[in-house]
Amino acid sequence: MLLRGMNLPLIIACIIIVLALIVLPLIVSYKAEKKEKNNKNEWDNIKEYGNKINNKTREKY
Repeated sequence: MLLRGMNLPLIIACIIIVLALIVLPLIVSYKAEKKEKNNKNEWDNIKEYGNKINNKTREKY
């Protein structure tokens, strides 16, 4: 059996490290995608500003 030569705390530590290496990148990428969806990109801001100026100009005439 694999457990005879190894200490139990060493095995538990290895399992925790492996799980952390799998789970942490998933959490980071999830947060990055969520943040990206909430933020407008620069082109959307430019388009919105242009529309705002056009609407003001149309109201004057």
